[in-house]
Amino acid sequence: MTIGELLKEYRLKKGLTQKQFADGIVSTSYYSKVEKNEHRITVEDLVTILEHNDIAMWSFFRKLSLKGDFQHEYIIKLENDVLDAYYHSDKKKVEEIREDVEESTVSNKDEYLLTIDGWLEILKKDDEEPNLEVRNALKDKIFNIPDINKDKLNLFCNFMEFYDLESNVMITKNAINKFIDSNDTESQEVLLAIMDNLLYLSIKENNFNYVNYIISNAEKLPLKPQFYFYQNIISFYKHLTNYHFNDNKDDIDVCRAIIKSMKLTGMKSYGTELEEFLNNHI
Repeated sequence: MTIGELLKEYRLKKGLTQKQFADGIVSTSYYSKVEKNEHRITVEDLVTILEHNDIAMWSFFRKLSLKGDFQHEYIIKLENDVLDAYYHSDKKKVEEIREDVEESTVSNKDEYLLTIDGWLEILKKDDEEPNLEVRNALKDKIFNIPDINKDKLNLFCNFMEFYDLESNVMITKNAINKFIDSNDTESQEVLLAIMDNLLYLSIKENNFNYVNYIISNAEKLPLKPQFYFYQNIISFYKHLTNYHFNDNKDDIDVCRAIIKSMKLTGMKSYGTELEEFLNNHI
């Protein structure tokens, strides 16, 4: 089915005229030719029409033979929605996204399904049985990427919990050596996220052998607006570590202030998880 045919199908189901369906986005005459496959609609206009008519992108895109820009838009939406669902601990939403991807025509579908299965593994509670096949497949995928490039950096950042601490430290050191002095802001942002994760895993295991090394390297990175969240978390773990060694209540006050800031800026779920982590380690 073409984009035009599918838009027409959704429009008729909603009982709308072409003018109502594309109101304020493209002209009625232009939209009419889109439905007839005489005009090609842009990705931006298509997404806007779908949002205007309360049509889920997943439901729409999975019925298409995805190509070019539309496939790219689908993948971006996939990655953003999975991350958003993960940060809100919304396992049901991740499962729904997985079902949509399973039914889609996206290229490299198996790779995306494996990544989504990885997020579902991370969302499992401690008493749930781990899927070792999924976890090992992701670990193998990361190790099989020969160099620390952006793809490997992102994959490793997302699934560090599947490794033992020593392996995490080894890979993180390699990443630090390659990207600490880089001018690539995106890579440095992921590097900060990796260091955040490693601090979390180290403190969780009550292993402070590498904490100062991680924090000192994190503080070498420049202050940039896009780094604020990660540098804030680095500060949280730094003060929690200071409290571990010095028993200074001022450090806990700083940790609580960071948690409050998280909640006030819309990251309530993350702030709550950070608060639980703090309470378990003081």
